Amino acid sequence: MFIPFYGFAQNLTHPEDIMRRKDSINGQISLDKTIGDTIPAKSGNNVVPDTVDSPINYKAKDSIVFFVKDKKVFIYGEGQINYKEIELKADYIEIDLGNNSLYAKGIPDSAGIIRGKPHYKDGDNVVDAKEMNYNFKTKRAYIVKALTQQEQGYLHSEVTKKEADNTVNLKNGKYTTCNLDSPHFYISLTKAKVIPKDKIVSGPAYLVIADIPTPIGIPFGFFPNKRENTSGILIPEYGEEKNRGFYLRNGGYYLVLSDYFNLFLRGDIYSKGTWGINLRSDYKKRYKFTGNFDVRYYDNVIGDKGMPGYSKKKDFSVIWKHSQDQKANPSRTFSANVDISSSAYDKNNTYNSGTYLSNTKSSSISFGKRWGDILNFSANMRHTQNSLNKTIDFTIPSMTFNMNRQYPFRARNKTSDLKWYENIEISYSSKLENRINTYDSLLFTSSVLKNFKNGFEHDIPVSANFKILKYFTVTPKVNYSGWLYSNYISKSWDDSPYVNGSDTVNGRLITDTVNTMKYGQQISPSLMLSFNPTFYGMFMFRKTKINAIRHILTPSVSFNFKPGMGKDNEAYYKTVQVDTTGRTSGYSIFQNGIYGGPASNKRTGSLSFSLGNNLEMKVKTPQDTVNDEKKIKILESLLFSASYDIYKDSLNWSPVSIRGRTTLFKNLNITFGGTLDPYSLNSEGKVINRLEYNKSGNLGRFTNANVTLGFTLRAPEKQKENETPNQSETTEHTDKNTSTEYNPDNFDVNIPWSLQFDYGWNYAKPVYESTVTQTLRFSGDVNITPKWKIGFSSGYDFDTKKLTYTNVNIYRDLHCWEMRFNWVPFGLHQMYGFSINVKATVLQDLKWKKQKSWYDNF
Repeated sequence: MFIPFYGFAQNLTHPEDIMRRKDSINGQISLDKTIGDTIPAKSGNNVVPDTVDSPINYKAKDSIVFFVKDKKVFIYGEGQINYKEIELKADYIEIDLGNNSLYAKGIPDSAGIIRGKPHYKDGDNVVDAKEMNYNFKTKRAYIVKALTQQEQGYLHSEVTKKEADNTVNLKNGKYTTCNLDSPHFYISLTKAKVIPKDKIVSGPAYLVIADIPTPIGIPFGFFPNKRENTSGILIPEYGEEKNRGFYLRNGGYYLVLSDYFNLFLRGDIYSKGTWGINLRSDYKKRYKFTGNFDVRYYDNVIGDKGMPGYSKKKDFSVIWKHSQDQKANPSRTFSANVDISSSAYDKNNTYNSGTYLSNTKSSSISFGKRWGDILNFSANMRHTQNSLNKTIDFTIPSMTFNMNRQYPFRARNKTSDLKWYENIEISYSSKLENRINTYDSLLFTSSVLKNFKNGFEHDIPVSANFKILKYFTVTPKVNYSGWLYSNYISKSWDDSPYVNGSDTVNGRLITDTVNTMKYGQQISPSLMLSFNPTFYGMFMFRKTKINAIRHILTPSVSFNFKPGMGKDNEAYYKTVQVDTTGRTSGYSIFQNGIYGGPASNKRTGSLSFSLGNNLEMKVKTPQDTVNDEKKIKILESLLFSASYDIYKDSLNWSPVSIRGRTTLFKNLNITFGGTLDPYSLNSEGKVINRLEYNKSGNLGRFTNANVTLGFTLRAPEKQKENETPNQSETTEHTDKNTSTEYNPDNFDVNIPWSLQFDYGWNYAKPVYESTVTQTLRFSGDVNITPKWKIGFSSGYDFDTKKLTYTNVNIYRDLHCWEMRFNWVPFGLHQMYGFSINVKATVLQDLKWKKQKSWYDNF
């Protein structure tokens, strides 16, 4: 607690007027009574002029000595003073109430090391020093060997004067982002002025690295020192490329638009004519949304005009990411993930290996609205593109409106003893799309609008679900469907002769598109019967390490039946002559619609079969005293599936699909699959209605098969805390009182590392010729020391028998600096890049780069 000492001078009889207290003392010097007053001195506002205007709270671990006559207080051993917002800690503090001042310093210990140096805090300003003088009245301070943090940087000075407004003037200073007492680098300031939360302005300054002055200097310096975002110039980086010439890149201006938005305006310019612009913004509003967008345009000029190899290309890229906070609106959502560019943009302008290796892009913008637990609406815009064939697919928009299933004959919250009619359910779903497939070169032409395909479809299914004979599930269903299109097709036979190349043909089939709204509808009853049991098999073993093997079988059989509804509706199904012999064929006017149209009224029925398998093994673990056995998965999944159409005239069986997966040795993930066609081929390679088993004795023909292996290895876990560490292992110390740092290159016996392999094997034999393709990608990284990180990625092309795109990167943590080296040793994008820079963004322009651009390989 705090003990007040009021007007006690008249009671002291010691010749030196000294009062001493020991053993962790707390106390307070009052604002309206000072040491030596026999009668409290007061003014109109209860504060004596020319004295401290607020209580001074103090405490010490060793002792506090009062010189009453001189109005001085001496605090020893971990002393602390609190005055208004000011806090001062030091092993020696001297308070002079007569002059409204204090003095603080550290005290040498038995080894001669200064301990308990002054630590001063005034609001957000923190200063560590060798010695400090402070005046309570003027609020000025004189500091020797000060160290203070200014946002991301640290300011050292031999002599510092602090003004009442917290402005600081210093002499023989150092500005650095290194947090050591003896920093690895600094900007030497002959004199400087610090305006808190604004800027640091200096006179002549020069760069010092490892205490060695460099010839890099400036006549004056300016360092931003603001916490809030500030608009300003973005310094460009410079360099040279063989094909595009000398360049200035990423220079421009940074704008603070508000507390939630910013804007980067950047540009690139090359001496041979290439130029580019970049517009980027980041935005965020707490509990509302966050996102960013990035728009880039490049006019690439390669080579010299009039010379071989000269070319000029225009590229663009648009990236937008937006996400809504879950707390913003529980019933309405909005998100965007847009990535669209010209087909050659990544090839010509990207510096990211992952982007370069990908030849597909996709985008989506979605909005959703929910009304309770019943109704849902969503609207989406989607885009996909392929840079190899330069195709682009747009869906603008895609909308759905759905009603979740409802039970009109069921009482609310009733779940047991249901009548059969109480299981009747009804729902509603609808969707609308407008989409186009085109090439990126035609994207902004008028023909795009003419080639959009659109349509609307909605369904109202009414169904029930109940069991018979305990194991069989019966699902009767009646479904109403409707389709709406802005056009439909009409086919006709033209008997007039026409010229086809060098031949004259007597008659042809003409397909016209009728641009008018057309609605089609259909009511379709159906019945499904399914059987889905589960069987367990257990194989027990004796006198072996294997206790048991368990096999789980999950067969499934279902029958789908749709009765015939008579003749096809002539409003949707037409008959047309198709050749000169008078042969006719039927067609649907909606057959080109994106959702199709009313199906044929012919009866249909099919049987579907599947068989799932899971295989596990239990083995003994005598080394485990808690669990004497463990479970091992032999086969996580193996699924066979096929179907049989009972009403088809031929080729009733569908191909058999085989899919499986398992994990071996905890690290090897295996997935495999294939397709087995039960029918054979004729001499022309067409599938005929003859089982392959009857022809060759085989169950079928493997038309495709695939195996994927994913293998990951990682370093074992580090030593636990209760284990004895390696004696040679050292750690880093950044204690400002010791100014020491360990050797970061000492090797750690627990080196973190990882290695990944992904191998794919694909076999295809649709007819008589087979093809096999193989892919292999591998990557890894290792931290050979706590400061060194090395990573790589590569692959192997089995056709060319060469390594594919290979990248090696090295990173070195240099405490307040960092070094990076990126290398692509061969291939079209062969390049290297080396950079060393200060970590802190406030000195982001203090860097050095050396690189050879992959762009020079073209």
